[in-house]
Parts: sequence; C-alpha cells; structure tokens
Amino acid sequence: MQKNSSKINVQLIAETLINLGVEDIIISPGSRNGALTMQFANDKRFHCYSIVDERSAGYVALGMALEIQKPVVISCTSGSAAANYYPAITEAFYQNIPLIVLTADRPEGYADLFDGQTIRQENLFEKHVYYSTQLQESEHDEILTSNFLEIKKAVHEAIVHQGPVHINMPFSEPLYESIEEKLITFDAIGDPNHPTHFVPWDDMTQEYTQIEKVMILVGQHAPNAELQKLIDEVSNFDNVIILTETTSNLHTTSHISQIDAVLRNIKDDMIDAFKPDLLITLGQRVISKKIKQFLRQNKPQFHWHVDQHWQPDTYFALTQEVKQSPAEFLSIFLEDFQPKKSNYKHQWHAIEQHNQQSQDAFMQSLPWSDLLVFKEIIGHYPAAYTVHYSNSSVIRYSQLFKHTPHNPVYCNRGTSGIDGSTSTAIGFAMKSEKPVVLVTGDISFFYDSNALWNNYIPSHFRIILINNGGGNIFKIIPGPAKSNALETFFETQHHLKASHLASMYGFEYLQVTDQTQLKSVWQEFYAISKAPKILEINTQGAPNAETLHQFIQVLQN
Repeated sequence: MQKNSSKINVQLIAETLINLGVEDIIISPGSRNGALTMQFANDKRFHCYSIVDERSAGYVALGMALEIQKPVVISCTSGSAAANYYPAITEAFYQNIPLIVLTADRPEGYADLFDGQTIRQENLFEKHVYYSTQLQESEHDEILTSNFLEIKKAVHEAIVHQGPVHINMPFSEPLYESIEEKLITFDAIGDPNHPTHFVPWDDMTQEYTQIEKVMILVGQHAPNAELQKLIDEVSNFDNVIILTETTSNLHTTSHISQIDAVLRNIKDDMIDAFKPDLLITLGQRVISKKIKQFLRQNKPQFHWHVDQHWQPDTYFALTQEVKQSPAEFLSIFLEDFQPKKSNYKHQWHAIEQHNQQSQDAFMQSLPWSDLLVFKEIIGHYPAAYTVHYSNSSVIRYSQLFKHTPHNPVYCNRGTSGIDGSTSTAIGFAMKSEKPVVLVTGDISFFYDSNALWNNYIPSHFRIILINNGGGNIFKIIPGPAKSNALETFFETQHHLKASHLASMYGFEYLQVTDQTQLKSVWQEFYAISKAPKILEINTQGAPNAETLHQFIQVLQN
C-alpha cells in the first residue's frame, strides 16, 4: 500500500501535477521538503531523481525539459538551497524552458526571526518566472480550493509560456507523518488555453512592397523539420539572404552559416549594398556580436521579429512584433510574398566562397592549437550524436565550422553563463534516446564539476574537455591583455586535470596531447561502453590565441 503524506496540500500538489502530465521530479535532499519527498518518492507515477547540489539540479532539470519539451519539477528545502536554483531559473526564463520550482519553506511569518535555513523566500524569483505563488498551510476546504487553483495556474503558465514558475510551500512540523489513505482525487483537468495573437499582415505587406533586399537572421532554435523545409523554399528568393548559426539547427547550401567570416570582408564602401531593407529575425538569441554591430550601425528600414515568446528590439529598428512560431510565419510568408529580381543573395555568397577558399588553405597547415582541435572534433561527430557546447570560447570556435544536420546543437545561450553546461547536457542525456556529447572548456568544466555527482548518467554520454589551462577567451578579446591582471584574474591559469574526477565518478578517461593522438582516439572514444567517457585534450602552452588571430587575418584579406 502506498504511503501518502498526512499533509493534504502535499497530496493536492502531487495529484495536480500528475493530472497535468508532469511526471519528472528532481529532489535535492533536505528536511523541510520531507513531506514532498516522501509523497513523490512513494508514488510510482512519478520519475524521481535525487541530486544533492541544487544549482546543478536546476540545470539538470533544464536539460531534461529541453529534451522532453514538458515541465520538470525541482524540489528543495528552505533557505540558501532555494537560492541556489536561481542561475538555472534565469537560463530557463530567457530560453523558454518549462521548470516548476517547488521550494519548501518555514511557516509563514518566520522570515527574519533568526530561525535556521530561513530567508525571504516568497517571490524569491519573481523577476525571472512566469508565475509566482505561495500556498497556504491551512487544510480548510476553501483554502484547499484556492491552493488547487494556484497550482493549476502555475503549471498552466509553465506550459503556455514554456518557462519557469515558482510555487513556495510553507510547512509546519511534523513533516514526516504518513497515512495510507489518499485524501485528494478529482476529475481530469483541461489543457491550458494557448492565446492567439494578432499578426499585422496588412502592415507587413505594405512594408514589403517598399523594399528589395531581405535578410532573414535565425537565432537559437530547436531542430524543426517543418521549419527546415520552409526555410529551404525561402532560400530560393534571389532578394533574400538567410544567415544561420550553429544553434539555429538549420542546414542548406543556400545559407550563410559563418556570419562573422563574411562580415569581416564587407568594407565600408560595400555597406549600402549589403545592409538589408527588411530584416526578419526568427527564434531567440544570436551569438554573433559582429552581426549585432553591423545591423545596429546600419539599421534596416523595417524589422520584423518572429517568436512566440519574445519581441526584443535587439537592433533598435523593430517595426513589427510577430507572435507566431517561425514555421507558422514562413508558411504564410511563402503564400503572400513574391521574390524580387536581385543580386543581393549572390553578393553574400560570393564573399562566402572567397572566404571558404582562404579558410581551407589556412586549415591545411594548422599547428597544434584549439583551432585545430575544433576542426578535428567537429569533423568526427558520429551521425547519431546530439551535441552540447559550453559557453565562452567553445561556442564561438564552433561558429567557425559548418555542422551537419545529423548533429542537433544546443547551448545555454539564455544567459550565456559557463556555470551549468555540464549539468544541462547530462540532464538532456538522461531523457534522450540518442547519445549526447558535451564539448566544453576547462573553466566551465571544473566550475560545474558537481554535475558528475549524478547516479543517472547514461553510459553513452561523452565529454570532450579542451584544457588550455585557463580562460583563453581573455587572450582573444581586446582589453584584458593590457590590464596587467590577465593571467591571475581574467584567464585564471591553472594546472588541473580531469583524471581524478573521472575516477571518482566512474567515468572512463582518455587523454591526448598532440595531433597524432587526437586523430587516432575517435574510434575508442565513441565506442560502446559500460560507463560514460571523458576525453581530455591538452592544449596548454599551444599558440591558441595567436593561431586564431592569424586565421582571422586570413579571412580579412
């Protein structure tokens, strides 16, 4: 017989979650959330995972939700435990990933009374969640009804907005009393209503008649076969150039996928020919700083942003907010808008072809360096693998190379922090039928090393760790090298290795230190195994920044 919490509100939240299709719960251990833990763990309808570090747990949940496209619950005790969720919540908020943050709390009114593990927890995350509520402890019928409506509202908001919500639950002792009786049952709850938004097609049609050159810039977007098909059709328009990035997950020979390389060759006297009259942006964040600078300095006449959730005026030229999915928008665009005769697309591709020739020639004689390592890594992804990149220099190096449609790409670009990349990739792998490889830098990897403290990592999970002895991005970007604080305070040089972490957490470990070893390691690294694997590639002391700067110079000639 199942043991249920004697606290009716705990049974209430469990039944509501199940009724709304929420089944995955990540629990971080603690006492104040004991009633919740007991209820979830004893109910076989839930899939429960125990992860000690709340900061890591938040990112693991984010990765799981990213893969299954459904809300995942994170549950913790009171105090700093709850605050440790904040980095993952901000990432989920800006990337629109559904999380249900369920924090246990001391009884209402106990904040600031010097009780242990007690902070001002109500509305703790209010600036970065789509709904925030605190349930009442009372078990009177009218209070239970109110709590039910609040729980339902929170879960519905997580589903509709595809983002995080916060439910704070005060608990008085005793916390662990159980009963066999199920005190809460109710009929099925209806699915949330998704709002429909007005799309100003008449205004957009009028704007389109006034322009010739169109740029479609695609930011971060999950793989989508329908969108791929539609974008391929639009790419046949001679007056439309399509720019994509690694994280756009769109692939065709008609796209410009190495944006920065092309922009470096657009001289001042060429700008008028290359700047768009109409900019259409699809999806979320764009990584390229250069395209942001280019469009902010050379504003289009019109800018339409297409996304269900966000309508930011990124380029200070926004004229139309289109609250639709990119696929919905393009299907109508193709019906209502006709291509115009133009050499606009050809101009962009002419520069791209010139760049590709220069890039290929330079790549033939690379020294041992991060640039060579990325060339080898990206050229050896098995077709079945999903790729996760960490932030900072890693995602930027990935932008220099073309990827295939066989390897979906993900990266935490919501807030672009280095802190949770490993945890996110592991969470994704925990719910994915396909194997996952994380490509990460050393600072990001060691920062999030508690991600490896996880009993649910599948054996097909792989980590490629590029260890160049510090945050080499600060040798690449202008400024830090002139500060007299580069090595200690920006780059944070170190001599750490992953071998002991691999041993402690049960990973197989491989290490390479030169190109010959790297070329011969791939078969062993990706071979089926009983445990996940870490491949550490050591480029400490290699001319990493110098090689990259030489490469950039070649592209500018």
